[in-house]
This record gives sequence, structure tokens and C-alpha cells, in this order.
Amino acid sequence: MTDYVYNLLKQHHSVRKFNPNDIPEETIKELIEAGQNASTSSYLQTYSIIGINDPTIKEQLKEVSGQPYVVENGYLLVFVMDYYRHATINDDKKVDMSVSFESAEGLLVGAIDVALVAQNIAVTAEDKGYGMVYLGSLRNDVARVKDILGLPEHTFPLFGMALGEPADDENGEPKPRLPLEHIFHQNKYNSDKERQRQEIEAFDQTVSEYYRNRTNGERSETWSDQIAGFMSSKQRLEMLEQLNKSGFIKQ
Repeated sequence: MTDYVYNLLKQHHSVRKFNPNDIPEETIKELIEAGQNASTSSYLQTYSIIGINDPTIKEQLKEVSGQPYVVENGYLLVFVMDYYRHATINDDKKVDMSVSFESAEGLLVGAIDVALVAQNIAVTAEDKGYGMVYLGSLRNDVARVKDILGLPEHTFPLFGMALGEPADDENGEPKPRLPLEHIFHQNKYNSDKERQRQEIEAFDQTVSEYYRNRTNGERSETWSDQIAGFMSSKQRLEMLEQLNKSGFIKQ
């Protein structure tokens, strides 16, 4: 037994600045194969992955995301929740499977499948020396992403992933995470609010100190301040409408 994977995962941080070197096609195929070996609920395999190396398409997706590393990377992946093949089986088998893939449970199963595949790819990429960053910002305009990528009904673009060699001056480092004792509950959930508050306050100090050290004192916000700011603003309120238009949450 070794701690290799544990230590690799503990080193993870999002990379947002890459060297301008393409990732070889063979390496991309290996990453996808590693992703496919993730667990999948009931063998459904409710995902597709779109690899993008066309500069024009990258530019179009950058307009949606607003992030420069959508273009400036070694390779771009878009992860799609995909029940299109299942809808095809539904037509051919003359059965009614729509109760599954148009339901809330189907949405959860599909999204979880995609996340498991993506994380396998992320860890494999980092094992090969590449950096990566997830791109939830592609959901800023789901309709346009679907149009750019030619996505049919019963598919939905969940997020992207920019991959590449970290730039020589890339100096990211792992951000602090909530203490294990705060997120790990044994046998049942510990809902003691006072304990929750004390642990959040302690974590706030850790995060504030992290930002202060990283920015030479220019930033010092706490974790709870970040969360309050983010979650009190309106976030993609059209998402349910877009899911409905894509054939989801109809049951």
C-alpha cells in the first residue's frame, strides 16, 4: 500500500494559466478511457464528452464563459449529460423509458455520472503532469452552448474542463478546505448549530489568513463572507426552463 493517490489529490488546485502547448491526441484518448472506467449508475453511462481544439469554437465558448483560459489551454473538454442514446433505445424497443430520463431522479443520475467521469479525467490528467480547471461558467448561456455544439434533445452541457501544461509562472496552491470534523458525520448528521457556527468561525480565520498571505494583504475576506455574497445573488434563474427545453424534469 502507498499514499501516492492520496498525496496527488492533496496537491490539487485549479490551474488557470497554461503553456501554449497542445496535448497529444493519444493522451486525450487515454484521459477519456480513464473517465469511462468511473462507476456508472445501473450501467447507464449517461454522458458524452466533447473535445474541442477548434480555435473558432473555443472563442465562441469564451464569449459564454468570459474566461480567457477557455481559449488559452492545451485542450478543452465539455461534459454533457446525455440521454439521447437512451431516447433512441426507447424508440427502437417500443417501450416507455421517458419516465426515467425525463424525471428528477434521471437528472440526478445523469449529473452524478458526468461528475464521476470528469473527476477520473481530472485526476488522471494531474497524474500525467497536466493542470486543469472546471468551467461551470459555460452554463452562463446554455442555449447558446447547445447551439454551438449541436446538442440534440435529451442532452445538457453541465460544465467544461480546460487542460494543459501549467504555465512556468503559474503559482497556484491548494485552498483550505473545511475541517474533516465539520463535514464528516458518523452514523447520523450532527445538526448542533452552535458547533456549526464555531467551526465556521474558525475556518473563516483560516481562509482569511490564506488570502492575506497569498495577496500580501490585498485580500482578507472570510469563507462565510464569500458564500453569503455568492449565494445571495441571482444565479442562472433560467436553468429549470433550459432543462425543460432539453427534455428534462417533465415527470
